[in-house]
Amino acid sequence: MSIELYDKEEIYDNEIAPLMKRVIEICKREELPMVAQFYLKQQHPDADEENGAMYCTTTIIPAREKIYEEHHNHLYYVAEAMRYGPSGKPYVMAATITHG
Repeated sequence: MSIELYDKEEIYDNEIAPLMKRVIEICKREELPMVAQFYLKQQHPDADEENGAMYCTTTIIPAREKIYEEHHNHLYYVAEAMRYGPSGKPYVMAATITHG
C-alpha cells in the first residue's frame, strides 16, 4: 500500500491560523475551555525524528478553582493525550550497572 505523504502547513498558516487567532481570543475573553489539534504534516514510518510529523495544538484550560475538578481533569487528560499520545507522557529510566 502506498500512502501519499502530505504537508498542510502553508494552508494552516494562510487560512486557518487567522481564524484560530480569533477563536482563541473569544475563548480567552469568555473563559471557554478548549482543546484543538491540527495534523499538518504526515510522517513516513521510516523517518527520523527531525523529519517527523507536525502538529499545531492549542489548549485553554482554566484554573482548577474555576471549573469542577472532574472537568478540569478531563480537559487536562485530553490535552496530554494530544501532546503525547494515549499512553501519556513518556517515562525515562537510566541505570548504570557496574561489577565490582
